[in-house]
Formats: sequence, C-alpha cells, structure tokens
Amino acid sequence: MTKPTEKTGGHAPEPKRRGERLVGLLIAGIILLNFPFLSLFSGNRTFLGFPLLFSYIFLVWGLIIVVAALVLRNRRSGKPGGK
Repeated sequence: MTKPTEKTGGHAPEPKRRGERLVGLLIAGIILLNFPFLSLFSGNRTFLGFPLLFSYIFLVWGLIIVVAALVLRNRRSGKPGGK
C-alpha cells in the first residue's frame, strides 16, 4: 500500500501501481470474456427477456469500464485548486 503524501493527497495510486492494476484488469477481462466462461452462459436461457449470454457480456463489459474508471480517477485532495 502506498503512503499518503502531500503530492498525491493520499488518494490516487502511484503511476506504476495504476499500470499494474490496469494490466490485472485487462487479464481479468480477457479471461472473463473468453471461451470457458462464455460457454457457461450459452444456451436458450434468458435474463429479463434477453439471452443470458448477451446479459453476461454486457454486465462484464460494464464492470470493466467502472473498475477502469475507478483506477484512473484522480481524486482531489480537498484543497483549493485541486492540488
């Protein structure tokens, strides 16, 4: 875990850690959107009237976007000017 500093305000991860988290997210996305997991949701089942496979793909896709936004977000430290 990184130590809070005056420069980062203790909120944003260091660029190296941020990069590592994005690589981990990429690997998780590749695994979740590849054959073994997709085959679990294929078939004639539906979720809220949509095929289960499409629901799974859009859910995972949305979660990847949300997690990437959280990793890349630059929180303000609460000081005037945002620095």
